Amino acid sequence: MTELKLKDIIEEDSYNSYEFEIYADGEKVGAANVMAENEDDDHAYVERIDINSGQQNRGYGTDALRQLSDKWYGIEIAPDNPDAQRLYARLGEESSWEDACYIDQGYGVYRI
Repeated sequence: MTELKLKDIIEEDSYNSYEFEIYADGEKVGAANVMAENEDDDHAYVERIDINSGQQNRGYGTDALRQLSDKWYGIEIAPDNPDAQRLYARLGEESSWEDACYIDQGYGVYRI
C-alpha cells in the first residue's frame, strides 16, 4: 500500500494546489498535484500524477488515485496518452463535469 504525504499547499486565486509525494515501503515512488478549492471540497482535479521509472506497474499510481478520490469524494483526471486513458477508464467512468472540455487532452476526462 502506498502512503500520500502532503508536501505543500500553494494558494492560487480561485483554488489551492496540493502537492503530494507518494511513498511505498518508506521509499518515495512518485508525486501528485491536485487542484481544489480547499481540503473539504467535494470536487478536485488531479493535474498530474507521476510514478518514478522503475516503480511503475506495481499499483502505486492506482492506489494513490483511489486515496485521492476518497479524500475529495471523487476526482477528475484527464489522461494525456492511451495507457493512462485505459487506467482511468478501468478505475472510473467518463466525466460529465461541466469544465471537462477545458482539460480534455484528446483522451477524454474521467471521474474516479
